[in-house]
Amino acid sequence: MIRKIIKFIIICFLSLPFPAIASKYAGEFLNIGLGSAAMGMGGAYVSIASDAFAGYWNPAGTFSAGHQIIFAHSNNFSSLVAHDALGYSRPMGQYALGLVYIRLSVKDIPYTSEALIDLNNNGIMDAGERLDYSKIIYNDDVESALLLNYSRKYNPDTRWGLNLKFVNKSVGPSSAWGLGLDAGLMTAWREKIKFGINLQDLTTTYLAWDNGTKEVITPTVRLGASYHPSIAGERPMALALGGDFRFEGRQSAANYHLGSMSLDLHLGLEYWLKKRIALRLGGDQGRFTAGAGLKLGRFNFDYAYMAHKYLESSTRLSGAFTF
Repeated sequence: MIRKIIKFIIICFLSLPFPAIASKYAGEFLNIGLGSAAMGMGGAYVSIASDAFAGYWNPAGTFSAGHQIIFAHSNNFSSLVAHDALGYSRPMGQYALGLVYIRLSVKDIPYTSEALIDLNNNGIMDAGERLDYSKIIYNDDVESALLLNYSRKYNPDTRWGLNLKFVNKSVGPSSAWGLGLDAGLMTAWREKIKFGINLQDLTTTYLAWDNGTKEVITPTVRLGASYHPSIAGERPMALALGGDFRFEGRQSAANYHLGSMSLDLHLGLEYWLKKRIALRLGGDQGRFTAGAGLKLGRFNFDYAYMAHKYLESSTRLSGAFTF
């Protein structure tokens, strides 16, 4: 099985279509991560993906997420950025269907292009020039995506899945639409070790703006592994590791880089107390994360804290109901 997984990964790397010109950060809102459980573990969730946000973390995970609906909300960086997500998963025999909706918004962005009193008409504010504040226009930036998921059991230990992804971005009066495809695989080895791979934007996602310009979201390869030791007949603990390979020239903005390829690392730890209270720690690209979860009957409530080196720390809240 391990040899098959390695062979599959190599084939995927070699077959990915990388355009000559990539738009760096064009799909960045899709890389922020979803759910307080996952983010409390530093985003090391590709091999776990056990809630209704599974379609985002790994398209193959929806099958094991159960019949569930989940919602997450966060206001980041002094409430400048609002991030919301809704997920739904439904197993149906040997396959499962899922839906994930993501929305990120930034309000009241000042546009000063029409407010500059440009005496020499060079488009730059020079000495003696100023802004006419009455002509400043405030616009919103809204980015959203809808993921339609299908996952299927290959054998008792292995699952695969696909996402059809619709992407929309709008800034003021301008908007763009794109269509993408994700693919995922999850497998277990000797019950204690799980592996996962998520190929995001597998065929490259092109965003077409209504003003004629285009953006390109290049493929991302997300790999993950987790260890679930048996303790007193239960598996209350998970140790997880993840890596995101991107090909858009992030260079020093990533943990590691070589040419146009970059790698960001994720580390996570989760421990359940009496199957009711979860404690989580993690590292998300070198940033400290922590979280907690509470299970009350069919309801799950999760909290995550994410530190940031340069900006204010942020928190996330999630709530789920299992049918």
